[in-house]
Amino acid sequence: MKKIILSAAFIAVSFTTFAQVAVGTTSPDASAALDVTSTTQGFLPPRMTRAQMNAIAAPAAGLMVYCSDCTPKGVYVNNDSNDSGSSEFINMITGENTNIDTTTAVVDLISTTGRIWMDRNLGATQAATAYNDAAAAGDMYQWGRAKDGHESRTSSTTTTKAESEDPGHGDFIIGTGLIWTERDPNALWPTGLNDPCPTGYRVPTEAEFQAEIDNFTTNNDDGAFEALKLSLSGFRWSGTGAFLPSLSAGGYYWSSTYGDIGRSLDFDFDIATMNSNHSGSALAIRCIKEFVNESITDTETDVVDLISTTGRIWMDRNLGATQAATGLFDEEAYGDLYQWGRAKDGHEKRDSDTTTTTVTSANAGHGNFIIADATTDNNWTDFAAEDALWPTGLNDPCPSGYRIPTRPEFEAELEGFSSSTEAFDALNLQRGGYRTIDGENIYDRLSGYYWSSSLTTTGLAYMRINYLSSSVKVDRNRGDGLSIRCIKKE
Repeated sequence: MKKIILSAAFIAVSFTTFAQVAVGTTSPDASAALDVTSTTQGFLPPRMTRAQMNAIAAPAAGLMVYCSDCTPKGVYVNNDSNDSGSSEFINMITGENTNIDTTTAVVDLISTTGRIWMDRNLGATQAATAYNDAAAAGDMYQWGRAKDGHESRTSSTTTTKAESEDPGHGDFIIGTGLIWTERDPNALWPTGLNDPCPTGYRVPTEAEFQAEIDNFTTNNDDGAFEALKLSLSGFRWSGTGAFLPSLSAGGYYWSSTYGDIGRSLDFDFDIATMNSNHSGSALAIRCIKEFVNESITDTETDVVDLISTTGRIWMDRNLGATQAATGLFDEEAYGDLYQWGRAKDGHEKRDSDTTTTTVTSANAGHGNFIIADATTDNNWTDFAAEDALWPTGLNDPCPSGYRIPTRPEFEAELEGFSSSTEAFDALNLQRGGYRTIDGENIYDRLSGYYWSSSLTTTGLAYMRINYLSSSVKVDRNRGDGLSIRCIKKE
């Protein structure tokens, strides 16, 4: 008899579980699968450390835990994944994830290039009052690593290399072949993963630092302090965790650029230059403000997805096109022609007016196609940080959720086609020509020219297709007007 009663109770509970569950009430809200009602007690989620939270295997979107040692402490919810495909937990109150520095005061400083920076290093209690202000040195990060405690100048050390982007502890990792993680470095700061800067800011690129160096009044520690309040910060060596050189010997600041090794701004009493440092070493970080582009993106071109043979998602038409191409020479599908690095402002129209006046800012302030020649280095602008325009997202005219493709992304597609006919079959690409730097000639039907966002040491990368071939080249001028085909952000 007892077994029958228990079985009936189990069935009743199971039925209730699949309908609604109520705790502290017999009348759960109709909209709730779980209704906990009390005036004397609260709901207690699982409590764990940051390392334990980030070690949860395949956390579901919406999973909530209380993090006992995060900054700040509180309830965090998993948002499924970031742009790099890795799960991350977000604080439900601040909206910050566990990797971000929320303790450093955010005060803006506008540099001579027109870019906005934080006026102090991450972890610093104040902006520098002099080039040798020790109180302004702040924390020291291993390249590509998030804020987890290792950045403290007094953090403990370990010789165990991390197997992922999150070591799960706050020790400084030393003696592991001069790199702290098995994770591909290019999948970290360059994609935004582990970037410790406050929301709206990020670790600057090498090009952005170089633009500032070019504007220093003196190419040394005095110039760095005058321009950005950069101070001598010292260097923590990856081999032993020792400070080599000392705090007073030089300033060392990470960029988010990584080749075979991390790139940094280094300066002392004699010189300021971009240099290479092992990613396992710890350097200071000075954050730069993200560009806001919502007012200059293309909102007119219909967004229809097309999946390529590489599995990537592209728009099915060029920016400015009124339709996806119906054939190899569909003039309604040619679209607009952009000067490299320039926003959508009207200049991209094939019949836009021209002007011979170049500009010195990121935005022209008008819709005329700017004629360029050798006296302007075949460029429409003399903006100090011009190399950081499209690569960092500034002026990218693609609709929200899309961006200008990189050179490797074009090269991956080229493995699937070798002529304009095959390019049309694969991505609806057109031979819509380009507009020359004199603003007069538009060569259509001969070839198609598509900008990438990539720069090389020899020029700007773009894709060219014609009747017999297709390739990625680097011999175009910034003042030329080329087509744009947007790729979806991952």
